[in-house]
Amino acid sequence: MKKLYYTLENGKLGIFESPTGTGKSMSIICGAIKWLKDRQTAEKTDIIEQCSKLQQQKLNIPESTDWISMQSQKFKIDSEIMKLKQQESKIQQYEVKIQNIKKLKDNRLKTKLKYSNKTKNIETEDINNEPSDTEDDLLLNEAASKDETNSSEDENEDESSVYEPIKIYICSRTHSQLEQFLGEIRKSPFNNNIRVASLASRQTYCVNPSVSRLKNISLINERCLYMQKKEPKPKRTEDGKVLKKAKGSCTCPYYKKSTIEELSNYTLTEILDIEDLTQLGSTLEACPYYSSRKAAEDAEIVLVPYNTILHKHTREANGIKLNGNIVIIDEAHNLLESLTQMYNTELYYSQVYHASKQLKAYRDKFKSRFSSDNLLRINQVIYVVNKLLNMLERNSADGVEVLTISSFVVNAEIDLHNMFELSKFCKDSRLAQKTRSYVMKYPITEPKPEQKSGLEGVRAFLGSIKSNKDKTPTPQNPKETPKPVDVIPPVTNPLLPVISFFDCLACLYEDGRVIITKSSVKTDRKFQFLLLKPSQRFKDIVQQGTIKFNSLISFVIYNFPARSVIVAGGTMSPMNEFKNRLFINAGAPADRIVEFACDHIIPPQNILPIIVNKGAKNEGLLFNFEQRLTLINSIKNILMDVCKTVPGGVVVFFPSYDYENKVYQQLQGVDFGRELFREPKVSSKVDSLLEKYASTIKKPGSKGALLFSVVGGKLSEGLNFSDELGRCVIVIGMPYSNIGAVDLKEKMSYLDKTEGIGAGNKFYENQCMKAVNQCIGRAVRHRGDYAAMVLFDQRYARESTRSALPKWIQKSLKVAGHIEAIGLMEKFFQAKQED
Repeated sequence: MKKLYYTLENGKLGIFESPTGTGKSMSIICGAIKWLKDRQTAEKTDIIEQCSKLQQQKLNIPESTDWISMQSQKFKIDSEIMKLKQQESKIQQYEVKIQNIKKLKDNRLKTKLKYSNKTKNIETEDINNEPSDTEDDLLLNEAASKDETNSSEDENEDESSVYEPIKIYICSRTHSQLEQFLGEIRKSPFNNNIRVASLASRQTYCVNPSVSRLKNISLINERCLYMQKKEPKPKRTEDGKVLKKAKGSCTCPYYKKSTIEELSNYTLTEILDIEDLTQLGSTLEACPYYSSRKAAEDAEIVLVPYNTILHKHTREANGIKLNGNIVIIDEAHNLLESLTQMYNTELYYSQVYHASKQLKAYRDKFKSRFSSDNLLRINQVIYVVNKLLNMLERNSADGVEVLTISSFVVNAEIDLHNMFELSKFCKDSRLAQKTRSYVMKYPITEPKPEQKSGLEGVRAFLGSIKSNKDKTPTPQNPKETPKPVDVIPPVTNPLLPVISFFDCLACLYEDGRVIITKSSVKTDRKFQFLLLKPSQRFKDIVQQGTIKFNSLISFVIYNFPARSVIVAGGTMSPMNEFKNRLFINAGAPADRIVEFACDHIIPPQNILPIIVNKGAKNEGLLFNFEQRLTLINSIKNILMDVCKTVPGGVVVFFPSYDYENKVYQQLQGVDFGRELFREPKVSSKVDSLLEKYASTIKKPGSKGALLFSVVGGKLSEGLNFSDELGRCVIVIGMPYSNIGAVDLKEKMSYLDKTEGIGAGNKFYENQCMKAVNQCIGRAVRHRGDYAAMVLFDQRYARESTRSALPKWIQKSLKVAGHIEAIGLMEKFFQAKQED
């Protein structure tokens, strides 16, 4: 907590490692909130002190015959005092606003009851009855010029009269991990004196049944935006009577300013998780999505998923401002990989094909009504899309080609177009949304394949009978139907992935590659953008700009985006990867980076980590691709003996779903003395599986349970197998990624070129061991917990691999064969039962 406090106070960048079960989340919360509260107090005190110093400085100006110079000095001081007074006034007004919100807390139950007892009569439209746009609605928004944009931003900065307090943004990979953070905030000493907001997608928060049942996130987003339009004026008869509201009316009944504000205020007075806010939104007939966004404006802590804050366009769309604020990224062990995946994109032939058709139809319909600038831009977009389509049309031979961005734009003949400006135009003008609305109003029909006349068809049929009389018929599988190569299936808003691809082509040429997948089947052809240097996308969060010091004022004005960025996790080693590839490559100076790592609180006698390098028959255990199928019997033997020795739950992690399935198929019918569960492939079934697994273990007289999982799957991160739920964790083999994958080969080659020979292989090794370390960390979750960890592969005994394991594991690590390992486990659990 002290190290974190120091890092935040001095505007540093921190890399924090604290093993799972050591109270990492609570330490981060307490250290960060304590600093925030102190900073709020110090800000007001600093203003008062600075005003006093300036007043004294003004009085001490010596009398001089140079009256103009003397008055000039006084004027400068008065100007500084006025700025400080204005800032003080903003703070006071803001505090009054917050106090007024807090007053609502006393009446919140009455308010809730009032709305819950209210008779609801919300009409929701049929989702099949699509709204109807007028042609004026379909026209492009006028995109502001660069000069207009800059001038408006300057005006906003000058005219801003609203105090914006420092916020702490806490990020994690999943909503469930953020829910755990929220639970820790509730348990902290600050639970009654902190304002918290949780941001999530429309798909998560939407309570309008006619929208939420669409399921697809793109459709939900577009539908939501459309339903925010003002309800059209009601039509009246000649005698003035209002006609019945049209069924196609699309104003969202939950999108009301008054109820959204009320729900937002409620959120700021009570720590609510996503489920609480959604239920309350239904009760108050208010939109939780927009209420949470409004609450975030005045919240002190904002909980957000990775993508919301790390992806620039998503961050901007959510109105998140990082300038001068704190960003804490938890579970950051895979941050670089997550950044890469966030900005990688795929563009399929069908998407380019439909984007081209829709853009042309849209342009032809409204070209006489577009401004000259918009018509020029949309023609440029159509030109680039057509060039991309032509390039995919040429890729008929099966195969894969990798190009640099510069080579790609030259080969596609789009090198003379500015992708950044085209992407900006598409977003500012809402081209994708306008085009889709047009297509919904004026559907584009696909040309039907030519059919032969009836007479020609009969002749062809008789001819085929004659030619096939002497041929032996070829047996065919009735289930297999030939895939038509020229049928291009419709896609939802194809322009969105096209615009994302434009964004990728606008990055620095040396930082990415374009992988072209060629195929004889058109629908399989695609472009894939691979980001090789994710730190470039982190630059606008951490890169330090100019720091301005005012000679009369002691505090610092931070011009770089975030005041401080903290990346934290249970296993952040090797820290140099984050220091160099994340922070320094993003433009941060080395002296601004703070590192912290602590040991585990678990006593050494509470863990038994074993590397099992030989099987029951003294066979070597090498689970590489060539030999792993021959070692399934060795897996059966270790599981049989472990299940006889270990009480409670045994969790087994396999390197892939494919291998887990092959092992399961061969072990069907084997009696392990306990029920066997398997990780589901569908996320929605995870909770029910874990409930059955836990209830089986906790049944009176239970012998425990066995759970098959996959490294990097749904059970390997963010879940706790504490106490009897995970008395033993077994990792089968080493979960290396496919070394033959094109994207991995490019990444490794890029690292070898930029960081030196061997850097790519080191990255490959680290990827594997990070995943293993996450699996190990699922078992021991608190000081009194205990468990055995079995690494079932002889490669774990290599020095380079052992050194990549957590230090608290290395201290107790043993290498043994099957029989010796089972003996060690028997002694370990016998001693624990005696305790």
